[in-house]
Amino acid sequence: MTWKSLESAFSDLRSLDKDVRAVATCTLVGIGTPAIPALMKLLNDDEWVIRYRAAEALGGIRDTGTIDALILLTADQKDHVRYMATKALSQMQDSRVVPVLIRMLCDDHIYTRKIAAMGLLAAGDSTAYLSLQKAMECEPDPDVRTILQKAFSQTKN
Repeated sequence: MTWKSLESAFSDLRSLDKDVRAVATCTLVGIGTPAIPALMKLLNDDEWVIRYRAAEALGGIRDTGTIDALILLTADQKDHVRYMATKALSQMQDSRVVPVLIRMLCDDHIYTRKIAAMGLLAAGDSTAYLSLQKAMECEPDPDVRTILQKAFSQTKN
């Protein structure tokens, strides 16, 4: 990794081209932990797309030291950012994220609820049992309900 490639990737995150931003995110994931300090600063950027991509990269790096910052991002006003923060947390496989994933089952954005359910399914944490049951009872989306049912069955055992 060179300093120039790191700078270039951060510059490309601000591109108007979605594909350029996606490649920059993959580059930052590949760079790994040296990119974390700068990515953490971007979690507070004024542009939601930058917060989204920073959360995506941190989820790909999977450093548990970023969990607290990503938890804060699950309260972002932009639904896309909440989704990506939830997805990043679900990739961490850390017990600290289970309560957050449970909370995100109530998000107003369907994809956020879906990724939270998938994260709980992957975690298989028995403490989520009652929350999954409650979420299944009121979930309007059939795809999310299916994932909730799988997660519920897994935690039940």
